[in-house]
Amino acid sequence: MSPSFNLIKEPFIPCVRLGGESVEYGLRDVLLNAHEIAEVRDRSPLVTIALHRLLLAILHRCYDGPRKPNNRLAIRAAGRYDADRISAYFAKTNCADRFDLFHDKYPFYQRAGFKTADPSGINRLAQELSRGNNAALFDHTTDDPPPAMSPAQAARVVIAEQAFAVGGGKSDTGNTTHASLVSGAVVLVQGRTLFETLWLNLTVYDGEERPVVSDPEDAPVWEQPLIEPHKQSATPFGYLDFLTWQSRTLRVQPEIENERVVVRRVFYAQGRKCEPDTGFFNPMMAYARKDKKDPWQPVRFNEYRDLWRDSTALYHVCDPEDAFERAPRTIHDLAGDGLNSALSATAKYKVSVFGLCTDKAKVNFWRQESLPLPLEYLEDVDLVGSLKTVLRLAEEVASEALRKAVWVTAANRLTGDSGMNPDTDRVRALVNSFAPERLYWSRLELPYRKLIVDLANAKSSENRTALIRGWFLDILLPAALDAFDGSIGRTDSARDLRAVTVGRGLLHGQLKKVQKDNRIPNLEKQEGAA
Repeated sequence: MSPSFNLIKEPFIPCVRLGGESVEYGLRDVLLNAHEIAEVRDRSPLVTIALHRLLLAILHRCYDGPRKPNNRLAIRAAGRYDADRISAYFAKTNCADRFDLFHDKYPFYQRAGFKTADPSGINRLAQELSRGNNAALFDHTTDDPPPAMSPAQAARVVIAEQAFAVGGGKSDTGNTTHASLVSGAVVLVQGRTLFETLWLNLTVYDGEERPVVSDPEDAPVWEQPLIEPHKQSATPFGYLDFLTWQSRTLRVQPEIENERVVVRRVFYAQGRKCEPDTGFFNPMMAYARKDKKDPWQPVRFNEYRDLWRDSTALYHVCDPEDAFERAPRTIHDLAGDGLNSALSATAKYKVSVFGLCTDKAKVNFWRQESLPLPLEYLEDVDLVGSLKTVLRLAEEVASEALRKAVWVTAANRLTGDSGMNPDTDRVRALVNSFAPERLYWSRLELPYRKLIVDLANAKSSENRTALIRGWFLDILLPAALDAFDGSIGRTDSARDLRAVTVGRGLLHGQLKKVQKDNRIPNLEKQEGAA
């Protein structure tokens, strides 16, 4: 007989209780105790968000919705999830066996009886572990022998891989393609407890248009008929189908070692391709476009650009057809339907963003970032506009002042007194080697987080204007000067010193120009006028 590991009752979801205690729960207990749990937290951000999406799919099914805003408000008012609904759902005959990781006929998130010529190491399912020619920094995992995972660990990486598998390469069932969450950064609104976090993201699900257009057969994968991936539709039937999408055909291989069950190997191949209809928007992703004629693209992590620089898309909940950014549907819904009245004005909500950065079949990094979510941003379009001004000023200082000053400095260093025009490629290479903008942006993230809250607390447009003025004069200007002096401005050579002097003079001039163009008065003049 195969071993059994039923996710309904076996502990595998890593949680932090309100008192700070770390504990693992099965699916049923994590939902029944959600009001006493601070958060679900795995060391891998990809596992963390994948587990949240699984829990959301189960809740949507248990509540058959919620189909109307009032149904959603009633869940909130109860203060905990309905134990009878949850227990009854897991007791259904078509569910009880479908959550067993090692089941002979219905292995969870896998395909029974699937085999390939050679199994892969179980480390193939964990982005944080080295495997094949994809090395992970500070990790020394080998493919032969592969690491041994407990059933709980194996369950977590199976769930995450179905959401974040990176395409590229051949398999026994065809060329591998990206899983559904590789294209963008996944957004989760978080509250004080897991109950609150799941409720904040439990958008109205009416089976028609919200949060996405759904067919009558929409259901979680464990309720769907067993069909080979190449015979399945590449278009999601609806939100439940999308939340539990099977991008890979898997079958883990349990072994008995020292009287305990471990998993070292997995049969691995391409699963169901995900090709949503035109106009589909992942309800847990933010989108942006450069022009109204351009297609919407999900906001994603970038190796050369911190995500917070594009964070206004997380707060933009006005009409998306008249904008260049659109917040995730989960956040957009909090601003309407009377739901904002159920949110505490004094509570500290945050928005966490999860995802990875890829270069074709290579994973550059995976990450979780968090920003505060003052509720004022969901109601005040002008407040979002102020935040856009803050980021626009930061971009202008970087491109119009710092970058130009460093470029001129590099050009003068390369030419010296020759008077010849320097080779553009050599100048660019020298500028990039000093990386002044990386130093500049690293100084801004913490002040920006504080400014998000300060702008929301400002009670008048005058106060917001004063905060923006302080952001420019007290934060951006010193950051630009420090980035110049800390990069290309460091020199002991007399010839280089002349180049640095020219560049620093240009930097001061360009900073004054940006200040003038944006009509930002000096603080001392403003105080004198007052």
